[in-house]
Amino acid sequence: MTHVLLIFLDGIGLGDDNPAINPFAAASTPTLDALAGGRKWLRDTPRTDTGRALFIPTDPRLGVPGRPQSATGQAVILTGCNVPAVVGEHYGPRPNPAIRAILNEDNLFKRVLALGGTAALLNAYPPRFFQVIKSGKRLPSSIQQAVLAAGLRLFNEDDVYSGAAMSPDWTGEGWRTELGYTDTPLYSRAEAGAHLAALAQQRTLSFFSHWVTDVIGHRGPLERGIAVLELFDGVMAGLLDAWDDAHDLIVITSDHGNMEDISTRKHTHNDVPTVVIGAARQVFADGLHDLTGITPGVLRVLADSSNTTGSAGSDRA
Repeated sequence: MTHVLLIFLDGIGLGDDNPAINPFAAASTPTLDALAGGRKWLRDTPRTDTGRALFIPTDPRLGVPGRPQSATGQAVILTGCNVPAVVGEHYGPRPNPAIRAILNEDNLFKRVLALGGTAALLNAYPPRFFQVIKSGKRLPSSIQQAVLAAGLRLFNEDDVYSGAAMSPDWTGEGWRTELGYTDTPLYSRAEAGAHLAALAQQRTLSFFSHWVTDVIGHRGPLERGIAVLELFDGVMAGLLDAWDDAHDLIVITSDHGNMEDISTRKHTHNDVPTVVIGAARQVFADGLHDLTGITPGVLRVLADSSNTTGSAGSDRA
């Protein structure tokens, strides 16, 4: 099967070309710009196919009044269902019982496993995360709930040390500066991208969740937003250098807008970017215009690659 790497960037939308409030307008991001045909990821950047990547402005509102929220937005990405319409509102940040029920019944991780594939959330979590989840003081996010509903485990500190999982900041610096570890692995930007590529080659579906962008969107400052985008640009350069476009697929998307407008601490109504990299990008993106298209697109690519492999096998026989 094709390997699919889904990179989830929490809280990034397509905002104005205003470097005073929008980190995407202010940051130096040559790698990200190239994925959108040499343009920055902004409100007026159109759907663009560069020959390697497809940039698609994507609707997170889904016809439901109110500001898109994390729990419903992530659940839409992972199910293909218009979850806000089903539950009657955009809801977040953590999934309520109705959203959890939708994720428990069906989600992308479960679908991939049912196809005979393998899947994982590549993020690692420290011991205190598992402690607060077990105590009931904190609910899993929609992404974490989908993983658990599929019978998969969440990675821990041992997986960081072994290299089987990564820090949400890519380089691992946060495990040292924020969590107090002194000997966990550190990666340069390019090394982090290459490591992400290597992990994605180990299974059918790899999901990586980066939530720092949403925190910056709520708290600022602009300078931190610029820094995290320039960091991500370097990671993507390393990832793309190591990626096999002919056989595998990268999908980058988000649940709602936020960090593209530092002048407000609230989520926005803006479209979000979906960026698809690889030869199968048009198969994935057929008809995609809102977040309900992400899961069907991944499944379509996997089915197409499975059929192709089966045909090739028949020819050899």
